[in-house]
Amino acid sequence: MATDIQQVVVHSHASENTKIHALYNYFYHHKTVSEIAHIYVKKPGTIRNWIKRFKLTGNVSRVSFSSGYTFTAEHRLWIRQYFFNNPLSFLDEAQTAFKSKWKKSISVSTIWKILNAYGMQWKAVERRAMHIKEADVMRFTFEINSLDWTMYNIVFLDEVSFDNRGMVRRRGYAMKGQKLLVRGDYQRLPRVSMLSFIGCNGLLENYSTEGTFDRLKFTECCRKFALQSGKVKVYPGPNSIWILDGAAIHRSPELIMYLRLLGIIPIFLPAYCPFFNPIEVMFGLIKKRLRRIYPEGKINAKNLPLLVAKAFTHYHL
Repeated sequence: MATDIQQVVVHSHASENTKIHALYNYFYHHKTVSEIAHIYVKKPGTIRNWIKRFKLTGNVSRVSFSSGYTFTAEHRLWIRQYFFNNPLSFLDEAQTAFKSKWKKSISVSTIWKILNAYGMQWKAVERRAMHIKEADVMRFTFEINSLDWTMYNIVFLDEVSFDNRGMVRRRGYAMKGQKLLVRGDYQRLPRVSMLSFIGCNGLLENYSTEGTFDRLKFTECCRKFALQSGKVKVYPGPNSIWILDGAAIHRSPELIMYLRLLGIIPIFLPAYCPFFNPIEVMFGLIKKRLRRIYPEGKINAKNLPLLVAKAFTHYHL
């Protein structure tokens, strides 16, 4: 077996991965060409060719384009850095910038080949609206710091909805080369909406409704939690500072006035800052648990709310 392996190593072309490791030994471990040749069972001249090709082209591949030796490693690195700085540029824009910088012509196909050699690909752009205002963040900071708050009188609340499509498992194990199929009736069940209140020790209370929460349902659930749960006291008592996001049903002037009359201080999070709200983390844990306990094909519209409630009780005080 050892003789077979030796024959394969000696008489086979080195892979690009092997060449990269050899160059790493040369440039970073400062090994000599002879030492590297001994390690990889190659002739010293072969190692020198790898080093020379990399210094000249910035690549270790044996495949070279007709224009490969026209542009040095510095040119290629400049093109890569140009797209790092301007990822939405067209190839002809990079071509114009290259000519302006180096006073040298280059084709768009060569630019594409250089980018491809570095592993850069043409990708779709994901655009995400972000309107975080520094003044809004500072407003939230000043409001919370102006209160006599502790971990025990702050409550985070928000709504969340669940349906059966988000509970099914999307990955499983099967033999290589075979498909993993699940046959069944994949009807979308009505969504289950929950209003949750959490404190420093976990979930304080939960309220559910059919469909989604409107302003009337939301206000009624807040009233029940404030007056009937026995967990809320007048500020600065336990659970007396409520932190909400800026949803329209949360910002009702009547609701804000009502909460203040009950001795509860409402504070609104900055827009587009879910990372300030730990309840989002809890909702993520709930959805993860639902994927674990959801018995696919055995749940209908009647017992779906019971399954969601079971997942919430795992984090209930």
